[in-house]
Amino acid sequence: MNEKRKLPHLAGLTRTWQLLLLAMVLLIGALIGYLAGHWQVFALQHQLSQQNKQITELYERSEQFDYQQHIAQVELGIERAAATSLQQELLAAQDENFALRRELTFYQKIMSPENKASGVVIDSLELQPSRQANTYHFRLALVQTERQRDLISGTLNMRLRGRQDGVPSELDLQSLAAIEAKDRQFSLRYFTVQAGTFVLPDGFIAERIDVEVRIKGAGNQPLLGSFVWEQLLIAPVPEAENNT
Repeated sequence: MNEKRKLPHLAGLTRTWQLLLLAMVLLIGALIGYLAGHWQVFALQHQLSQQNKQITELYERSEQFDYQQHIAQVELGIERAAATSLQQELLAAQDENFALRRELTFYQKIMSPENKASGVVIDSLELQPSRQANTYHFRLALVQTERQRDLISGTLNMRLRGRQDGVPSELDLQSLAAIEAKDRQFSLRYFTVQAGTFVLPDGFIAERIDVEVRIKGAGNQPLLGSFVWEQLLIAPVPEAENNT
């Protein structure tokens, strides 16, 4: 009889312990969940801090790179400006040198009797390639040197010497330029110019241009000038090697 009375009491105690145990389990679970969530937040904050640090370093590197690039661009600009200035000075010096050489050669021809015939000198021969293949334009200038500027007449002949298919050959340059016989005669006071355009035959390699000037009333001794083809193409104002 007493045992039957104890059973309900024990059952009540068991449910109480079960409730306490359940509460403890829930409490421990909540605590674990809180700690796990807090740890995850801490880990994310740490990861975010590391990423912010990396971003800051990248910004610093980027700024340093931009600065170095700016310095390199400035230095490159200075070097380019210096190179351009040097090139312009070099071109100016070359132009001045050519002008002085031209002036010196001109006065040498005037002052040297052996380089003139009856008061006339071959001042220059200019040769310029055209855009068309094997086509060239020439310009020959004769200058009067005597103080007494009398009218001087004469005949001008130009010969183109070179090789045709490896064989020495000679061509009439004025014929190539379609200059008729009457146009090869000249009358000058101070100076005269003859110009024309010609086409080299296929397979012909030009080597030099020979100029012959014969003055009326000056006897049989002509004024001769020889011009090297390659020098004519590179020189801005070529000069002749005059011989009588």
